[in-house]
Amino acid sequence: MEYKNKESKVKVLDIEKKIAKRTFHFLAIAIMIYEAIFQFVVFGIDFIEMTLLLFLFENMQWEQASEYVYNSGIALSLASIVGVMVVGLILMQTPSFQKKQKITLKTMITFYILMQGLQLLGNYILIPMNIAAGLMGYGFDEAISLASDSSILLSAFVYSVIVAPIAEEILCRGIIMTYLEKYGKAFAVLITAMLFLFLHQNIVQFPITMMIGVLFGYLAQRYSLASAMILHVLNNLSVEMTGMLGEKYDIVWQLDAIFLHFCVLASIVIIWKHRNTISDFLKQKTEDIPAVRYFFTTPLMLIVIAYFLFFTIKSVTPF
Repeated sequence: MEYKNKESKVKVLDIEKKIAKRTFHFLAIAIMIYEAIFQFVVFGIDFIEMTLLLFLFENMQWEQASEYVYNSGIALSLASIVGVMVVGLILMQTPSFQKKQKITLKTMITFYILMQGLQLLGNYILIPMNIAAGLMGYGFDEAISLASDSSILLSAFVYSVIVAPIAEEILCRGIIMTYLEKYGKAFAVLITAMLFLFLHQNIVQFPITMMIGVLFGYLAQRYSLASAMILHVLNNLSVEMTGMLGEKYDIVWQLDAIFLHFCVLASIVIIWKHRNTISDFLKQKTEDIPAVRYFFTTPLMLIVIAYFLFFTIKSVTPF
């Protein structure tokens, strides 16, 4: 952007700063309201489920009803749908399903291999994190259990494989990323990936969700939101099926380990081959303002980050 003189440049940058701060302020409000609504809806639906179970089945004990509700995906599904709709209304942003570029089956397979490889790399990053936590008397056992448990009920399976990935992609890549794109495509992808990992509130998913969040963001920007949804659904489906089959057949875990290590090696080759494209993408920007600085100095956004960091760290439990 060209300026007539230094004074006009200062005025324009000051206006842009105020606009950016307001943009991030509204985003922080939307995220806080999303979290509040999500928890409220989950609590409300869980209460209704518990009441109905105890009323309809006289012989059912409180512990049985509580376990059923805990393993149910009904409350989480409804909370996700309502939450996404509310965020869209607050930000006045609708997700775009427009195809930017045709995606081939070969490209989808490439992204799937990348996704699986990055997840195993994320697990490698957890090793020193787990060792460091262990030295301080803490462990990731509970967090790992929460992240890796397979669905027991059909409603939980539907939530995990269909509702959650679609709702998360509409929220993160469809609404929030689009809302932030005017400050740069790379900025929007990276910030959205960060918010994506915060929403999971699990320390063991920290490196994994950040990396695949970037992958989903790039896929949505270059090709379409639908392609990111499909990849996310495939990811959750593969996790669920591996867990279910692995409980019955030990060989499934061995085959999965071989496949994931192949994906890691293939991912390294793919990333090296496309290193220039990746570098060019990360350098993209559309606004001559320090968006990153404004984002991380917006008071409400800092509160949001602190909130999610607290509950993420809380997932680390003492021995």
